[in-house]
Amino acid sequence: MSRSFRRLASAALCGCCLHLGAGTAWAETTAAQRATAEALFQQATALMDQKRFAEACEKLAGSQELDPALGTLLYLADCYEQSGRTASAWALFREAAEKSKRAGQPEREQIAAERAASLETRLSKLTLTVPPATRSAGLSLSINGAAVPAASWNGPMPIDPGDAVVEARAPGKKPWSTRLQIESGATVKSLEVPRLADAPRAAVLAVEKPAASSTQKTIGYVIGAAGIVALAAGGVLGYRAYKLDKTSKGDCRADDPNACTSDGVEQREDAKAAAALSTIATISGAGLTVTGLALVITAPSSERAAEPGAPRQTAQVAVSLTGTW
Repeated sequence: MSRSFRRLASAALCGCCLHLGAGTAWAETTAAQRATAEALFQQATALMDQKRFAEACEKLAGSQELDPALGTLLYLADCYEQSGRTASAWALFREAAEKSKRAGQPEREQIAAERAASLETRLSKLTLTVPPATRSAGLSLSINGAAVPAASWNGPMPIDPGDAVVEARAPGKKPWSTRLQIESGATVKSLEVPRLADAPRAAVLAVEKPAASSTQKTIGYVIGAAGIVALAAGGVLGYRAYKLDKTSKGDCRADDPNACTSDGVEQREDAKAAAALSTIATISGAGLTVTGLALVITAPSSERAAEPGAPRQTAQVAVSLTGTW
């Protein structure tokens, strides 16, 4: 049976099909959405015939979301009732009655209103008690993941039978939750939400930095060591320049030192380059060595840094504390 034909009925109310007008859509939908909604509707009605209400309700809800229609809404309400979700069914029948009234469909309005009234006498209810004295700032409550408005606190509210997980959250507080079993039928259960415990805070630990004297001395030693290495390199380069110059004389005339073979000329050029690098390395090494020595000599003594009242440098590190409190 197609969804279009079933829209002429009111969710198989009382087991009879009613020849009413086509369902009213509340939003414009695309052709693809209507096609998908039609397929879901047909699958749902087949599942309802097989008494597989949980699956059928899920598909009807999807069909209604894609292509809202009054007939689908009534089917979904009926499906919820047959699956034991009395509070959900009651809410949808009330919604269907109101929409039928606005759409000028008195027969559907009457049937939906009668079904809602019948369910109202069989509703399970839960009261979430939140004493003002224990209410945390920013407190929020939820049942099975659905938010519970603050206006509904401290009063009985309809709830579907079965497992119910109640959760409470607030900024700066540890979340709280509990699981309840809601019985079917006209029952009222109460639950007092406790004051939430404070959440663990981040502790700030002071980590002492190395003393300024120690840092300055370390820098001085490093610079001084670099200077000594540079001096050593200058000495090596100077010796190489001397050797190259001496070797080049064997390729030059004794009576004219500037008259040399090509090898002699090349060796003399290499000697000049090595001598220049030796000079640069020696001067740089001397400067670095003197600078490093000065930093070590002028660094404050460790005894002075440890004197009472002397400023101490610390770094703050946030450590997250976890565990049971």
